[in-house]
Amino acid sequence: MEYFDIKSGEWIEEECVEENGFVVNKKGELVKYKDFDNHVTIPREVKGIPITSIGDGTIYFMGGYAFYGCKNLVSVIIPDSITSIGDSAFCFCKNLINITIPNSVTSIGDSAFGGCRSLTDIIIPDNVTFIGRKAFEGCDNLTHIRIPASVTFIGESAFSSCFQLKDIIVDKGNVTFINIDGVLFDKQQHALLFYPVEKQDISYTIPDGVKIIEDSAFYNCYNLKNITLPDTITRIEECAFENCFHLTKLIIPASVTTIGEKAFTSCYDLKDISLSEGITTIESMAFSCCDNLTNITIPNSVTYIGTYAFSDCRNLRSITIPASVTSIGSYIFWECDNLESIFIYNDNIDIDERNTLGDREKTRIYAHEGSTTEKYAKRKGYKFIPLT
Repeated sequence: MEYFDIKSGEWIEEECVEENGFVVNKKGELVKYKDFDNHVTIPREVKGIPITSIGDGTIYFMGGYAFYGCKNLVSVIIPDSITSIGDSAFCFCKNLINITIPNSVTSIGDSAFGGCRSLTDIIIPDNVTFIGRKAFEGCDNLTHIRIPASVTFIGESAFSSCFQLKDIIVDKGNVTFINIDGVLFDKQQHALLFYPVEKQDISYTIPDGVKIIEDSAFYNCYNLKNITLPDTITRIEECAFENCFHLTKLIIPASVTTIGEKAFTSCYDLKDISLSEGITTIESMAFSCCDNLTNITIPNSVTYIGTYAFSDCRNLRSITIPASVTSIGSYIFWECDNLESIFIYNDNIDIDERNTLGDREKTRIYAHEGSTTEKYAKRKGYKFIPLT
């Protein structure tokens, strides 16, 4: 039997056995479930081979992971012979409501239950140490999660897009993680890992001492309108505030050095954002699709602005780019149809030829005479106004 191994990137010919729709390889991995029962009890063994894991980053030749996309699946009972649930094992089992996970399981892989929209409750066993990235992403109806004391690793975006999730409870004996008012932090409270989407507060103050807002920490938190950042924050990671539709105002303290990729993408109501001196990097799409952002001043500390950083900011009227910025990534102002003025102060700034700096009829570009910006503006047909 041939299947594709995600981890090695190779097609592998391996002998497997099958019984009652359960396909198992010689290592004891449940590679694929081929039946269409609503209620499934996974056997302890298939033709004498004990089942010890559900998948592990492999795709069976007929497509999908072990239970990937089993639309009819409603409930599953896992035997205590199994120690790990592999990557994407139950991904997109959209009608899965109940699953019984035994205490023998120590690892829940990446995207293991991603897109299980009907899953309302899940008990993570007390021996689990590893929860992979996006493990429960898109579990729309999960309302509560309890992290047992045994867990030492939680991957990024493990609970993102869980639209009914109100809080995360961490066992008091856990030495790696802690919850504060239902919000997940590392034990030292240096990193904010996850803020539940359905938490009802409209304002939130991140505690002093937090240094990092992790990937997708506030992703889809549409209830929040105001967030206060402490002056201990140094990094705002990828997608940290993406889709915080109603966030209206934010002051980023001087301690922050990096704004990650898509950090504020689709913050539609964001009208006012203050970028303090100290920021050096604004990654790709950091402020894309911020429809109500009208103007922004890039601080003198910034040296890099990534591609599409302010794309689709359709009401952006004015932006100032200081001399510290040495290059402008491609498509930085893509679809910024109402951009009226761009001030560029670095005389030798490198502007990607693919760039569209606003609308050629509306946008005025301000820079020093003789600068690379002047040459670009005239070459591309923009109205150029010399800085005095």
